[in-house]
Amino acid sequence: MRFQTAVCAVAFLGALGFAPSLPAQTASNSEEAKNQKAGLTSGGKPDLSGLWDPDFRGPEGMRLNTWDSSDPFAAHPERAPMTPWAAEKFKDVRPPFGAMQTFDNTNDPVQRYCDPPGIPRIYMYPWTIQFIQTPTTVYILYEYTKVWRAVAMNSEHSKDPDSTWMGESVGKYEGDTLVIDTIGFNDKTWLDQTGHPHSEALHVIERFRHLDHERLELSVTIDDPKAYTKTFSATKLYKLSPGPVGETLCAYSEMKDFQEKVVDKTQTAPAK
Repeated sequence: MRFQTAVCAVAFLGALGFAPSLPAQTASNSEEAKNQKAGLTSGGKPDLSGLWDPDFRGPEGMRLNTWDSSDPFAAHPERAPMTPWAAEKFKDVRPPFGAMQTFDNTNDPVQRYCDPPGIPRIYMYPWTIQFIQTPTTVYILYEYTKVWRAVAMNSEHSKDPDSTWMGESVGKYEGDTLVIDTIGFNDKTWLDQTGHPHSEALHVIERFRHLDHERLELSVTIDDPKAYTKTFSATKLYKLSPGPVGETLCAYSEMKDFQEKVVDKTQTAPAK
């Protein structure tokens, strides 16, 4: 009897000791579950882990051909707010996408030379992206061409950054959004699939945020005073993907082979 009484007393005291912590633990678990559902870390920052595939479902997931939201499919690419400098360069483009689409002697730097697509055009390809988040750097891995970039977090831009294909990127978290600010581009890439040019003054802002745990929204804003008379922007959606990541390389020999065996034969008029 004494043994049973002692056991009951220990159990009762144990319950008293642990009872106050149960509501806090439950609240903590509830908050963690809420953050996980919203795609956030325990600190409220966006959790971008996972593999993200372009989402083409519905009007919000439409495939973009330009970053001008007033003409996303490039039905009238000549109407973009180009300066005379950019409009003159645009006259000579022969893109493989959009209203001016042609594979006949295209001068698309990606299709013709396998040049890097650059930022932000690389987001227009139908392949996955992946993030690696550390306290000081966010790395973005692109399935297309197997390129990656490093975004320095909570840093300032260099006073005179080198001109590069991917530019110099710095980033920060604004609530539930990862904001990336990039300058220091060369002028060898196109902004989009339609051939809109840009200058070395290009300034790109990318904003990544979760719509929910399964969907990620990318908003891109373009500012290039030498090439465009105003800033413009568009959004693109991604969905969480099980993978795997494939090999998607741009190989000049394959491009040349495709051009000779497929494109040239279909573009050449048949003999009379």
